[in-house]
Amino acid sequence: MKWTAQLFSVLFLLVSNVLFAQVSFTAQVSRNSIGINQRVEVSFTINEDGDNFSPPDFKDFSVVSGPMHSVSQSWVNGKTSFRKSYSYFLAPSKKGTLTVGAASIEYKGTIYRTKPITITVGDAVKEEPRQSQGYGGYGRQPQQERINPENIGQGIHLVAEVSKTNPYLNEPVSVVYKLYVSHQAGFKSLNVVASPKYTNFWNHTVQVKDMEVKLGKFQGKEYRYVVLQNTVLLPQKEGKLTIDPLELELLVETPTGRYDFFGYPEMTVSKKIYSTGTKVVNVKPLPLENQPDNFTGAVGNYTFDVKANKTTVKANETIELTVTANGKGNLQLFTLPKPLAPAALELYDPELSEKVSNNIASGMEGSKSEKYVIVPQYKGQYTIKPMSFSYFDTASKTYKTITSQEIVIDVTEGPELPQNTPKKEDLSNADVFQEIVTTTTFEQKKADDFFDSKMFYALLIAPLALIPFLILGYRRQASKRNDLTGNRIRNNNKLAKKYLGEAKRKLGDKNGFYEALERCLHNFLKAKLSIETSEMSNENIRELLQQRKIQEENIQQFIDIKSTCEMARYSQFDITSMQNDFAKALDVITNLEKQFKS
Repeated sequence: MKWTAQLFSVLFLLVSNVLFAQVSFTAQVSRNSIGINQRVEVSFTINEDGDNFSPPDFKDFSVVSGPMHSVSQSWVNGKTSFRKSYSYFLAPSKKGTLTVGAASIEYKGTIYRTKPITITVGDAVKEEPRQSQGYGGYGRQPQQERINPENIGQGIHLVAEVSKTNPYLNEPVSVVYKLYVSHQAGFKSLNVVASPKYTNFWNHTVQVKDMEVKLGKFQGKEYRYVVLQNTVLLPQKEGKLTIDPLELELLVETPTGRYDFFGYPEMTVSKKIYSTGTKVVNVKPLPLENQPDNFTGAVGNYTFDVKANKTTVKANETIELTVTANGKGNLQLFTLPKPLAPAALELYDPELSEKVSNNIASGMEGSKSEKYVIVPQYKGQYTIKPMSFSYFDTASKTYKTITSQEIVIDVTEGPELPQNTPKKEDLSNADVFQEIVTTTTFEQKKADDFFDSKMFYALLIAPLALIPFLILGYRRQASKRNDLTGNRIRNNNKLAKKYLGEAKRKLGDKNGFYEALERCLHNFLKAKLSIETSEMSNENIRELLQQRKIQEENIQQFIDIKSTCEMARYSQFDITSMQNDFAKALDVITNLEKQFKS
């Protein structure tokens, strides 16, 4: 999990504090003389956050356990100290004077190495419980009882705090994972054994940026604690749902009851697994009574607003219509209502924007908006109808609906809206009816002889007359197929027109618009200068256009719009900028076309 690496930065309150003045990478052993049957601990310590640690090969020893990694940091009188250690427990493979080789680590591009350490290994010895002196050698501390395995890791608790155990469907629930450590306990490192899968929940993990150790109470006692992770859950199913446990393996420190030469208590290091246990929440269904028809799943507390950046425009000018919901709740799991606009207002697909802060108290907080680009086509006044947004308010346990105001768009200049109503014609009574005919006279129709007609002879001679035209057409097609240069030019012309039209259709879509416009410019030059894409450098384009006597002003305009397309993916552009660039590209292509023809 992401926070495991961050956790090491706060262990300074859980392990010892040591100050260093400069970069130092050292090796230490617990004792320099041991028996063949004894173990020795070797630690490699650096006072900076180094990387790429490489241990020695331990050729004269076998590794009993390790490496065990620990990090500590402290602040004393405004000064910061740091310590990172790698520890191993070793068993000698033979007697004699053995050497622990040099370890290495990298910090800011520099490799640091420890000095080799020699250890004298003698005959097997019988280890007896020892009592150590207190400070200065005055008096002896009585030996305490041996460690009870049940006491290992006491004073450490892993807890999952659930904000709501009876939420509604889609109502945000926060889960805060905390690690409590008493003042008499400590640990060196941790590993994640099992992570929750959050079945039947939509989930979002809030990364803890500034993980810090705080003081608080757990089960009525004072503890140090750190927040490991904040998770926002949105139940997607009704009924009883379970939250899987988080399980950690900690390397905990436990007093042995013995003291070292300086009187400090000796600690033993053991692995122990901690779990939050399974949590159960009972999810209630949303009430069906009084549920609005336009309800799309919003749960929480919201405000709703619809705004246009301007309401008085000319035809073909752009309007930005923004539909926004603000508040607390399941912001990422509902849809906003769609605007209804008259056919004279061309409405483009919206651009979705979500600004969500996963506040642990409310689940999610922020805004969700959709921005529409509207382009009016004709002069006149047009109304965008009011829009309604409904949500379930968890505080009052009722549905609420917010309706926006209607928006009137006044298009002051442009073509008139076409009228499709047919004109009414006056009908005279004299033309309505004719006299009724009471008798009928039949005449026999004379049949013409087709085989002796002019049509017969015309159809007979027509195939023979078409043969010369067919031969001529075939030769022209063959010549056209063999004209590779001409075909390439014609194809590039077609592609330039195609991509110019595609760019117009994609106004409002930054990436699609500028990609199509750039392809249009490339194919236009390919058709006019007979060059390939690999030759599309600005210097080469300028030189070739100057050879064709193109005006310097138009050359610079072409290079400028080409550079704009290339930089579009790294910059911000709105719909107005895209329209201006489209107009510039169309203008420069028209000017170049005229000069090429002349």
